[in-house]
Amino acid sequence: MQKEKIDIESLKKLQWKIMQNVAAGAIIPLMRIGDELGIFQKLAEFGPCTVQKLSKVTNIDVRYCTEWLHAMCAANYCSYNTTLTKFHLSPEQKAVFAEEDSPALMIGAYDVLSGNVHNIEKVKEAFQTGEGVPYSESHPCIFQGTARFFRPSYSSNLIQKWLPKLTGATDILENGGRFADIGCGFGLSTLMIAEAFPKAHITGFDIHEPSIVSAKKHAMDADLNDRISYYVSDAKSYSGEFDLLAFFDCLHDMGDPIGAANYAYEHLSNDGYIILIEPTAADHPADNLNTIGQMYYSFSTMGCVPTSKSQEVGLALGAQAGPKKLLNILEAAGFKNAKVVYKNATNMVIEAQK
Repeated sequence: MQKEKIDIESLKKLQWKIMQNVAAGAIIPLMRIGDELGIFQKLAEFGPCTVQKLSKVTNIDVRYCTEWLHAMCAANYCSYNTTLTKFHLSPEQKAVFAEEDSPALMIGAYDVLSGNVHNIEKVKEAFQTGEGVPYSESHPCIFQGTARFFRPSYSSNLIQKWLPKLTGATDILENGGRFADIGCGFGLSTLMIAEAFPKAHITGFDIHEPSIVSAKKHAMDADLNDRISYYVSDAKSYSGEFDLLAFFDCLHDMGDPIGAANYAYEHLSNDGYIILIEPTAADHPADNLNTIGQMYYSFSTMGCVPTSKSQEVGLALGAQAGPKKLLNILEAAGFKNAKVVYKNATNMVIEAQK
């Protein structure tokens, strides 16, 4: 069989892209080490400083510290002087890597990436069997990473941009409305809403008990534990009636999203609304073939699809389901006036009325 002729320039471009991707992948464990050992935080605090100084304040070996710093500098994740003898983080690098409350923090993405690597064997087996991997069996850093990865976006958008776009949501919450977050994880979004709307009644539900334990701790640390209630529950077993029911970046993870939406319908007040925050995506996969799509399809393959397929029905929408599928699910569950009310590069906000 005659081989097809290779275009040398196309080959070189592909090889270079692979080198870029390998370089990006190679730094994943270093980012986790830098985060867990507090190297980014100490560099932010003591920089500009020498390798010896950084090694001392972080209590790490000088040789490892040197190699780590050079890798960070090569990635433009760390700043340095012309003689490569002193190192520091720029204000932008501090915001992205070292300041936990920064609306620009992105270090949590490396928790998720590391967790996905840990889960390879389980997901590989699922590839062959067609079955799923329960969310509870994910590596622990997945749960921490998910919270840290989404927090900056929610911090910047939830109160200021997303809620005002929803029909009556702000008024409902200001007047003591009942809000429930289904799949609340560590409870970060519920904390933001509780802080912004003191009269609102806030409840969070999640299937993962350790996440609920973390949510309760965060609420206690924020002195909000008397205003937020958290329960271990899946999307079709919680109790109560609510004015607003939210699924923040989680409906596509569920095995039976239609059933979950229908259950939400039955637990809303007569004038209640369902709220979805979902990754931005087009309806046609070809329109998602870009950098954001690459990220979400990859996360989805390792997390969203295996989680969904481990549950009943196992619809496996994936993180790039697109608005048409999501709106159809809400309509199938009995909702009306389902529509996208806001969209940016990474998220879209959907509402539907009972």
